[in-house]
Amino acid sequence: MKLEERVAEATNDKKLKNDLIGEYQNFILAAASKTLKRSVTTSDDEYIIAMMAFGDAIDGYNENKGNFLGFAKTVIRNRIIDSIRREAKHNSVPFSALEKENSDGETIEFEIHTVDKSDLKWEIESLTEELSNFEISFFELAEVSPKSCKTKRLCFDAVNYIINNSELVDIIMNKHILPIKEITDNIKLNRKAIERHRKYIITAVIAITQYYPAIAEYFNMREV
Repeated sequence: MKLEERVAEATNDKKLKNDLIGEYQNFILAAASKTLKRSVTTSDDEYIIAMMAFGDAIDGYNENKGNFLGFAKTVIRNRIIDSIRREAKHNSVPFSALEKENSDGETIEFEIHTVDKSDLKWEIESLTEELSNFEISFFELAEVSPKSCKTKRLCFDAVNYIINNSELVDIIMNKHILPIKEITDNIKLNRKAIERHRKYIITAVIAITQYYPAIAEYFNMREV
């Protein structure tokens, strides 16, 4: 029986659900460890968070969400990130780098006195690691970003089409390729332009669909 079929049955079977959680303990630990970029053990609080997230993934899964383990990994990561953010709200960082001095040498404080930098820092580190699977460097983005309004519109249309088709997102995440033929067969876009902006489009899709909200703002998918 396929895993996805077992997951469907486990939704209404507590024993089967617990069996799946136990069977996939190593997967849960690995997903938590990857998110936190450190080893997580069954003694850590984060393991409890990840285990509960896995259980919620079972309850919330349906075939439209694609591969179950990919879906579960996203749920685990999101739940851990939410936990980190709740804790980070209690730890702000001085914005002293933006303080200035007036002509008398007196310090003028910047109008925002504290800022929480943990979210963006985590997102950049995590996305950089994820993009390495595609042989893409996060720091290439400025270089490969579309410059003209026409090209921005093309990338917007491609990204919008992909994020609204879960099977295309699955191809990107599981096979580490941009399904150009599937895109151009269904929407009239210039194939060569799509190929030239492959890295930008892949990065945008990952940022938007894999829960990188701060970075996703960079790819502002409003009308251009």
